[in-house]
Amino acid sequence: MSAITLLMGLLVLSYIGSLIIGRGSGRGLPSGVEFLGLGFAVGPHALGLVERSMIAEFEPLVQVALGWLAFIVGLDFGRVGGRRVRTRSIAIGVCGALLTGVVVGLAVYRMSMTIAIPGVDASGRLLLAAGAGAVTAESTPFAVQWVAARWTVKGPVSTLLVEIATADDFAPLVAAGAIFALAPASGVTVELTGGGWFALSLALGGLLGTVTALLLRHAEGYAVWGALVGTLLLGVGTSSRFGLCTIFVTFVMGIALAAVSPNRRALRKMVGPTERAVLYPLLLLAGAHIDARPMLETRMLAAVVALVLLARIAGKLLSGLVIRTFAPTMRPAGPAIGIVLLSSGPVSVSCAFVFALRFPGRIGDTLLVCAAASAVLGELVSTFAVKSLLTQLGELTPVSEAADSKRTPPKEAAS
Repeated sequence: MSAITLLMGLLVLSYIGSLIIGRGSGRGLPSGVEFLGLGFAVGPHALGLVERSMIAEFEPLVQVALGWLAFIVGLDFGRVGGRRVRTRSIAIGVCGALLTGVVVGLAVYRMSMTIAIPGVDASGRLLLAAGAGAVTAESTPFAVQWVAARWTVKGPVSTLLVEIATADDFAPLVAAGAIFALAPASGVTVELTGGGWFALSLALGGLLGTVTALLLRHAEGYAVWGALVGTLLLGVGTSSRFGLCTIFVTFVMGIALAAVSPNRRALRKMVGPTERAVLYPLLLLAGAHIDARPMLETRMLAAVVALVLLARIAGKLLSGLVIRTFAPTMRPAGPAIGIVLLSSGPVSVSCAFVFALRFPGRIGDTLLVCAAASAVLGELVSTFAVKSLLTQLGELTPVSEAADSKRTPPKEAAS
């Protein structure tokens, strides 16, 4: 398979993704983890239909796709469906994600200090622990939205869950930017402290967002896309050149553009539908990049993955306690709210993917496997937990389930 053939396949997959979007959010799996599995199946470590060298050729394209997804998250940060998220929900979501990331990071670091991991030195232990916390911190709102779309659910609990899960994207993206700043790339002539690199990333994203807003003041039609894509490519290229975190820079760019531009609503409406059309090919490439051999060769790395999943469960249960404390609507939910938050999605995979590209080898591969395993665990558990919770709290009733079964033809239900 040539690189051109693979590119055409990704374009076709992107088109299929746009068709799926048009048919509603209730189709497919909530996190899109099936595309991760497909990518792994055709990748160099399974069927071998896609070679590792071919994946390396697509790294610039992958960086642009990662940057575009983070830009969309930043542009729409603090809003759900065009509606502003309440400040309390943002605070709860960010605090919950930070709590989960800290629990996972501390667990991995303590384990690595107690038992040596072959091939991982002292700085590598800190990087592995911090990266594990970053890639497992967030919860995706897709699971709640999938259940709500499938059974036509709407109420205060499902709304609050979506708001919290949307807001917590802030924590892993900022954490990824900070980790990249503390582990600067080699071969860069400029010498800065970790704080200096982080400030540079922040300033670059803010400057690009402001410049884009100025360029869009009188732009129309294709000129709008030209300004957006042009400045985003500039941001991705500059970030890659100086070893900065691409997704953090473009995330800040999106926030700055939304804050400065008077046309923010039109921009969100224009770029929003492109999210999943870009996401599916990206998940496919991420799956093809997964290399589980280090975990098979070194049992300690496999133990790290297992510990990350257990620590994530503990962190989300603690996050659920925070939610029940500060959100009275959630108090009847009990500990089940933590299980609902186990779903993970594009932001987790994107964080893990940038780590795998920036830190290839045992650390990057382990973090990508952690993100994939977390997505699979969330897919198996969280969707059913959401349905059970909403049924328990009265937002999803047997009547709505019966109505859904009547609307579903027998052949489609059987499939």
